[in-house]
Amino acid sequence: MPISKHQIDCQFPCTLKAMRATIHLDHTPSNCMSQALLGLLNNRRHAKARRLSAPVSSAGVTVFAKAQALDNIKSKLRVTLGRPKRTGEFDWPVEEFLNAIQANDRGADVAPLIGFGYRKSRLGLIDEFFIITHMLEGHIDGLQWLERDPSQIEPLIRKSFALLRSLNEDHITHMDFWAANLMLSEHQDLPAKGIDLENCFHSKPQHLSATLGFQFGFFYFREIYRFITEAQYDALVEEALEPYENLDREQFQRFYQACKHRHVGRKERRRVFTEAVLDLS
Repeated sequence: MPISKHQIDCQFPCTLKAMRATIHLDHTPSNCMSQALLGLLNNRRHAKARRLSAPVSSAGVTVFAKAQALDNIKSKLRVTLGRPKRTGEFDWPVEEFLNAIQANDRGADVAPLIGFGYRKSRLGLIDEFFIITHMLEGHIDGLQWLERDPSQIEPLIRKSFALLRSLNEDHITHMDFWAANLMLSEHQDLPAKGIDLENCFHSKPQHLSATLGFQFGFFYFREIYRFITEAQYDALVEEALEPYENLDREQFQRFYQACKHRHVGRKERRRVFTEAVLDLS
């Protein structure tokens, strides 16, 4: 079900403003944190990088902010007016925000969402969009985990596949699921958490076998192949597939084998989910 502006206003009732920057939060922050967040937004005016992912700390409290500049006038107009593209999809930073709301509402294993923000140009158009989450203290991403200790490859894969199944059960289909997009606790045996939800769907997949084939194949293609043999990985995938019912194994294998060995762009991944279509040549 689409998320309405009223729902967003209710979930994020606290508003901070400074100059052309605005932040909407789910709670009233301390004065120090308010200044730190607004300072981040205003300092981005002088930044050359299109994207930013960084912690924001104040008075012993740390949150995580992700910023993305909007590419062109069309995207700035759409985001300012709250409109989707002709395809019905929103621009990537807005997609990530809406996906994060759905995932949090369903209790999915993802970074808890705190709020969002944006900065406007002198013309009144949004030219940068921010997402703010709780900082996952004591966690590192899966790629850092492996670079530090490659012998932990099989435990990491099993934790990753458990997270993938948990997200899929919540009908959060992560189409950019790779080692750096999951966070692992360094000190406790806790479930992994997913991050970077911009390329996700929050509806039940119509083509589960194709979608799963892509997800498992893509996970191997993005760095995991450096730490494990393909045969060992295949065996772990077979183990992970046991709880999935009514899979079309032939369709799964077509997508799985293809996606293990080639890059699949963000737009192509959407066609896998919506149409079970991929250039397998």
